[in-house]
Amino acid sequence: MKRRVIVVALVIVFLVISVSVGYYYVYEQPNSINSTTPVVATSLTTPANSVSTAITTSNSTVKIMFAGVVLTVELATTPEEQQRGLSGRVSMPADHGMLFVFNQQAQWGFWMIDMHFPLDIIWFSANKQAVFIEQDLPPCTPQACPVFTSPVNALYVLEVNAGFVKTYGVSIGESFTFV
Repeated sequence: MKRRVIVVALVIVFLVISVSVGYYYVYEQPNSINSTTPVVATSLTTPANSVSTAITTSNSTVKIMFAGVVLTVELATTPEEQQRGLSGRVSMPADHGMLFVFNQQAQWGFWMIDMHFPLDIIWFSANKQAVFIEQDLPPCTPQACPVFTSPVNALYVLEVNAGFVKTYGVSIGESFTFV
């Protein structure tokens, strides 16, 4: 009986820590139906109260021109940067974003776990043309945390504040350039 109580207590502690710390996954959706393979393992994220509202991690930033707007984007090029993404941050300036640069084209999937603000996500081909767009994606809830995946292979994925796509009339086929 005592052993059972200890095991149950450990499981509860693990679940509480997992939910309170949060995780961010980046998935690659293989071409086969009903198969999702994690590209990057989970990692613990920084608590929201200890991060800046601006993009100020060790990732490099560059400027891109997209939809007639110059955006300062943080590059997420390593598996660690990609799995962390924007999770744990409380907001992002309107003229900022995060550009995920992958090492191969695939059907990359994202979820909004440990996010504190909604996003628009835009997938781009190797020639930097938008191939898929998801708008106004809310942070995950305990009841729902879907994975958003492009049905088309992409090499780049851009996360911007929700409303960007609508405000600037972004459409499939529009491309970005590095400034």
